[in-house]
This record gives sequence, C-alpha cells and structure tokens, in this order.
Amino acid sequence: MMKDFIKKRILSSPIRKNVVANLFGVGVNLLNQVVLVPFYILCWGKDLYADWIVITAVTAFFSMSDIGLNNVIQNRFAIKFAENNLKECNKLITINIFIVSIIFLVALLFSILYICAFDFGKQVGLHILSRREAGFVFIMLLVHVFLGMYSGIESAIYRASRRTAQAVYFDQFAKLAYVGIIFACLFTKTPVIYMVILMCLPNVILIFVKHIIGKEYFLYKFRFSDMDFGLIKKLFIPSVSFLSFPLGNAIILQGYTLLVNKFFGVDAVVLFNTTRTLTNFAKTLLSTIQQSVWPEYSVAYGKKDYFRMRLLYHKTLKTAIIGVAVIIIGLMMFGPYIYEIWTHRQVIFSYELMIAFLVVLFFYNFWVSGSVTLMATNNHMRLGVLFVLSAAISLSIAYFILQKVQNLSLVVYTMLFMHLTMVIYTAYSAKKILKEK
Repeated sequence: MMKDFIKKRILSSPIRKNVVANLFGVGVNLLNQVVLVPFYILCWGKDLYADWIVITAVTAFFSMSDIGLNNVIQNRFAIKFAENNLKECNKLITINIFIVSIIFLVALLFSILYICAFDFGKQVGLHILSRREAGFVFIMLLVHVFLGMYSGIESAIYRASRRTAQAVYFDQFAKLAYVGIIFACLFTKTPVIYMVILMCLPNVILIFVKHIIGKEYFLYKFRFSDMDFGLIKKLFIPSVSFLSFPLGNAIILQGYTLLVNKFFGVDAVVLFNTTRTLTNFAKTLLSTIQQSVWPEYSVAYGKKDYFRMRLLYHKTLKTAIIGVAVIIIGLMMFGPYIYEIWTHRQVIFSYELMIAFLVVLFFYNFWVSGSVTLMATNNHMRLGVLFVLSAAISLSIAYFILQKVQNLSLVVYTMLFMHLTMVIYTAYSAKKILKEK
C-alpha cells in the first residue's frame, strides 16, 4: 500500500522527483561538510587539515569563473527545447563547452606559471605541505573544479526533457563516490597528492555517463560552426548578472561579521555567527524547493504555459511559507536546547538575537520563493543589481545605527531593509512575467 502511494503520488511528478533528489543531495552534502571533519582531524591532524582548508578555499573561487554561464544556458536550452528550436539547443551546448574550455586553459596556464614562480604554500601560510606538494594539490583541485563544470554542461538536456532528478542523482552519486575516496584515503594513510588524483575520477566518469544516457533525450553533436558570437553576446549579460547573488551574500555574511567584530568583539562574533547558522537551516529547505521547481518554470516559459507558471508560483510560495513557519515555531520552542547542546554550553545563548534572525528569515522566504520565477527565465538582471545595492545599503544602515546604539539584535533587523525591498520588487516583476491580473 505504502509502496504504491510513493510510486503514484511522490515519484510520478517531476517536481516531487526533484524534491526527493535534492533532499538526497542535502544528505550527501551533510556527509561531505560535517561528517568528514572529525576524520580529517583524527587521521591527518589539525595542521594538515588546516592546509587542506586553505587550498580548497582558494580553488573554490574558480567555481565562479564560468560567470553564471551554466545557469543561463540551462535556462535558455530548456526554453528553446520547449519551442522545438533544436538547432539553437545544439549551439548552446557547444558554446558552453567552448567557453568553459577557454577559461580552464587560461586558469590552468596562469596557475602553473604562478606556482613555478612563487612559493604558493608560503604565501597562503601552509604548515605541513612542501612547496612541491602544495603546488600539485592546488593544480589537481583546480582540475577537479573544472571537471565539475564540464559534468554540469549536459545537465541542460535532462532539465529540458523534465528529467532533472536523474541528473541530480548522477551528480550526487559522483559526490558520494568522491566522499568515499576521501574516507578510504584517510584510513589507508594515502598521501594527499595521490588522493587528489583519485578525487577527479568520479567527475570524469560522470561526464561520460551523462553524455551517453543524454543521447536518448537529445542527440548532441559538437560542431565548430555552432560557435554563434551573436548568441554569446545575448548570453553574456544574464551570465554576469548571476555573479551578483554570491556578491550580495558575501556583503551580508562577511560584511555583518566584520561589523559585529569591530563594535562588539570576538565573543559577540561567535554568538552572532552560531545563531545565524542555527536559523539558516531553513534556507536548506528553501533551496531544495527552489531547485526542484526551477526546471519546470523554464519548460513552462518556453511553452508559454503561463497558467502552469502561476500554479507553480503559488504552490511554491505556499509550501515555503508552511515549511519555514514550522521551522520557526520549532526553533522558538527547542532552539535554546539545541544551541546549548551544539555549542557544549561554551557560548551564552541569546533568545532575543535568535528571534531577530527568525523575523528576517520570514521575509527572506517570500522573495527567494518568488525569485525563481525570474531566475529560471533569465529575467534576473535587475534583481541581481537590486540585491547587491540593497545589501550594501542595509550594511550601511547597520554601521550608522551602531554609531549611536550598540545592540546586537538591532543590527540583525537592519537586514529587513534589503528583504522588504526584494519582496516588493520580486512580487511586482513575477506578476508581469506570469501575466497575472
């Protein structure tokens, strides 16, 4: 009975499939980002683990070097596929491969030249790894980042054919294999230089698997004649605009941390960031919902099916509101106990501060749930600019207030300027795209 219910109700809808696949991804990320940490320390020691954190943090910046191209191309591919414009679909994948390859070669060349000319390990303050080892690990992690970009190119095919969940499962099983390789290398005391080589294998296999299976849904052929520079110009501005979102997040996350440190000191920074991390758990739910409905928006937009888009918008908003409300109530009831256990009572909990973060989270929920309407249809350019500007203004308001009144909860409430601005703009813009009366 339960098996039939799951099969008919949960696994029959593309969106439900996407939700399940993305929740599986949350579990894999939890394994990678949380569970692995004590094993790093146990098997490597703090010094080598610190070296690993620094190198991975540096190479992580290269993940933004595709300037949001992958997102924009996947959106446009789904729209054009729905319009049955298969010629442009082929062009879009070719353009993506070409641009990622150019960026990869330039980044690889300059990185090799830099490592040969300078002592990378000394410049970033490594403790254990030698100059040669640090350079090799850095280059291999760079290769790993770009292999991840290549593996994401043909996800456009799966998104357009409403098989996003399949691509997500492929990605997450590759990440699971990556985590398994790290576990095995840690316990067998495998040198780091060999471990980073083995880490690249899952993404290499993933590229071939996605390509072979993707042929069933769209027969892609690489042709140099498909390099359409006019089309590249059309893709450039939306692609660059996607960078505004990590930039705005950096202003909020890093900017407010620096501000709290300046006016309140170290203890307040720890309290501020741990409380924010506790309440930000709800953002995982919002991200899962957003990623699950994103492909369906693109397909419906390509088909000019505005009724389905409106239905998706209202269901997404309703689901997000209910989900976030449940989390907020749960944290109001059990947040103090969770916080004390989590921090081992080393940090004094502030209920007032948590409430401030929960209020901000409530309004954040509204615009993020609606923003997918703009982002999935490549109508996000003004949204990105507004996000950065409103984040900068919120930070400025916080700085001005702290000159007069030093209250940690009040600092959090200044973020409401950004979120209320984004709520108003997102609602207005989504209404125009959805052609809602």
